[in-house]
Amino acid sequence: MNYTVQQIAEITNAEVIGDKNLVVKNIAYDSRIIYSIKNMAFIAINTHKNSGEKFIEAAIDRGINVIISEHQYPQFENITWIIVKNSVDFLQQLAKYHFENSHLRSIGITGSNGKTIVKEWLYQCLWNEFPTVKSPKSFNSQIGLPLSLLQINDSHQLGIFEVGISHPNEMEKLENIFHPQIGLLTHIGNAHAANFSSEEELIDEKIKLFKDSEVIIYNGDHSLVDQKIKNLYADKKLISYGFKQENQVFIKKILKMKISSLTILAKKSVFRLIRETNQR
Repeated sequence: MNYTVQQIAEITNAEVIGDKNLVVKNIAYDSRIIYSIKNMAFIAINTHKNSGEKFIEAAIDRGINVIISEHQYPQFENITWIIVKNSVDFLQQLAKYHFENSHLRSIGITGSNGKTIVKEWLYQCLWNEFPTVKSPKSFNSQIGLPLSLLQINDSHQLGIFEVGISHPNEMEKLENIFHPQIGLLTHIGNAHAANFSSEEELIDEKIKLFKDSEVIIYNGDHSLVDQKIKNLYADKKLISYGFKQENQVFIKKILKMKISSLTILAKKSVFRLIRETNQR
C-alpha cells in the first residue's frame, strides 16, 4: 500500500487531525513488533476482548507519528491522527479498496484444516513464476485477512490468501472484502464445528467465499461438499480431487509403506511423485 493520510481518510470516511500529506505504506497493529517507523502508522484495534488504545503510547515511544484510533489523545504532541468510528470496520474497508484496485490474480483458501500448509505449498510452487504475496503465518480472520491484503504492492502479480471463519455469517463479510478468482476448499473437519448447528451449515458458510470465483477446487470425495458445490456453482469451472476416479484429479496408485512413488492422474495427464529414500 502507498497512500497519503488524506487518501486513507477519503477511502474510509475518517477524520484527520494533523498532517494530511504524510505517506503511509505499512500499518502496525502490535506495538511490540515495530522495528521500522518509516511510512508506518499504528492502528489501535478495539475488540470486545481488548482495546488497542492502551498501546498508543508505546507505539509513539517507538517513533510512530501517525495513529489510527477511535479516539484522539491530545496529550501526545506532534501526532497525526486518523479518527475512525470502528477500527475493525476501517481496516476492512481500506483492505477492500486496496484489493479491488490492485488488479491482482488471486487464490483464496478456506476449509477446517490445512489452509496454511496448502498456502505455503502453493507459494513455493508459484513464487518463481509470478511475483507473489501471501498471508503471513495464519492471518485469515476478520482482522488477519485485511492486514494480509494491505501487503499487496504494485510489483505483485499473484496473491494467495487464507480465509478463516469460526461463527455463522462471518464469511459473507470476508467475501465482500476479498473475492478470489480461484477458490480452494481444503478438508472439512471439526475445527469450530461446535459453533455451527450441523456440518451442512458449516459447509454452506465456507463456500460463500467462492461466490465470485471463476474456478473452484475442492475435495470431491466428500459427498456433501460435492453436492453443494455442483448445485450452487454449476456455472463455474469445477475441479475436484480425491481418491475416487470420478474426480478430475485422483490418486491412481496408493502408496504402501515400502513403496517410494505416488501416481496421480489429472484428466489425461499422469504425474509420478518420487520419494527419496536412504536405504542401505
